[in-house]
Amino acid sequence: MPEVIIVNLNPALDRTAIVKRYNPFGVNKAERLVVLAGGKGANVGRALKTLGYNDYICSGIIGGKIGEIFKKKIEEEGINNDYFWINGETRVAYATYEESTGLGMITNEIGPEISDREIEDFTGFLIKKYLPLVKMFVLSGGAPPSFPPERIYRIVDRFKREGKEIFIDTSGKILKTSSRVGTFCIKINEEELKEAFDIDISDGKSLLNLYKKLYTIGTRWFIVTRGERGAIFISEESIIEGTNRKLYSKYSIGSGDAFYSAVIYGRLRGLPPAEILKLAMACGTANTLSFGGCIFRMEDVTRIMEEIDIRILPN
Repeated sequence: MPEVIIVNLNPALDRTAIVKRYNPFGVNKAERLVVLAGGKGANVGRALKTLGYNDYICSGIIGGKIGEIFKKKIEEEGINNDYFWINGETRVAYATYEESTGLGMITNEIGPEISDREIEDFTGFLIKKYLPLVKMFVLSGGAPPSFPPERIYRIVDRFKREGKEIFIDTSGKILKTSSRVGTFCIKINEEELKEAFDIDISDGKSLLNLYKKLYTIGTRWFIVTRGERGAIFISEESIIEGTNRKLYSKYSIGSGDAFYSAVIYGRLRGLPPAEILKLAMACGTANTLSFGGCIFRMEDVTRIMEEIDIRILPN
């Protein structure tokens, strides 16, 4: 019986080609290929499994021949899952990266068309099957254009009204709309902060005012990642900044999801925010050492945690 449901409304089959030298203007010949069930939700499930936590279920919407391959891949990895099938075709995310540096590019398809009937049936599937079981609802990633943000809000709100802890990592209109629920945790990057709330990460006063506004409706953790410059974790107790002393690669697919997974894990294990931030940053950095979203080793996480500096900022 899972205690966490991880919902990704737009999963993808991830195909990552690794080349000796990346050429942005010409042909890139793959030396090897990494194919995974991807999208942020599957990545989070993969990372939680690596962290040693298995009381979760990954869900979302899949369909078509690509959906069948996605399902086969996620089953092969032993990632707990229960997806809802639709008539449309699951998207593919293509990436090409240079092996020695991690430099490269990503091309994401937008995702399948989803009918109103399929949205209603999917909503009913989640609520009937998982609302009575789980204690945490995790929204991970975006949605195809045909899945309106207000419909996502209704799903998140229903779980919130039943006393479930809500964690979200999304962007744009979905982020802005879903945050009105009063989610326990919002984890975003600085670009998503700017897009959804029109706040620059350097504007500490506006950032703190946003947190205070969200706090009044239930948000307790507000976390902003800043890529190579670390992350900021705001809670009711403190504002914590984490920075990396050492960087290993520019490869970043899944690093935000690895970070997010550690935040979820830390909450489930009752860890303090400073320890959670250090673990999350270590997972995100360890992810850059291997190609494929949320493919990392715990021995690397343990080592990298010693290379992360944590400091408390003034309120």
